[in-house]
Amino acid sequence: MKRRLLNLSGVVAAVLIVGWLAGCGNSAAMNESTANVKHITGSDFPAEVMQSPLPVVVDFYATWCGPCRRLAPRLDRLAGTFTNRVKFLKVNIDESSALAQQFQFQAIPTVIIFKNGRVVDRMLGLPDEEAFKKQLAALAAGK
Repeated sequence: MKRRLLNLSGVVAAVLIVGWLAGCGNSAAMNESTANVKHITGSDFPAEVMQSPLPVVVDFYATWCGPCRRLAPRLDRLAGTFTNRVKFLKVNIDESSALAQQFQFQAIPTVIIFKNGRVVDRMLGLPDEEAFKKQLAALAAGK
């Protein structure tokens, strides 16, 4: 029994270390806007999202989150395809904890799509890039 417990704790430690390593790197860069995705805070949220005439894709992330770090360049690429048709934003949930509470995140990254100030879709984790691109095309076309 003790040996099994030791083996299990070793597996848990390995998973935690791999997760931590996946999130390492230049985390400060995640908090910067890119050419296609604007970083906002909770105070910017009402004007940028709720009052936007365009559909809005918001990436809720944390700098320590490995999957969030993988999603960021994907969103930047996709956002370039939908310039002036869909607005792309990102929010660090560690800096905007009120938004994290408001939207009751169960996991990150979480991507929420808003249209006319209302949530129309929510995706947890890394969305399939091709399926997400099709969804965004429909959104940009007003469907």
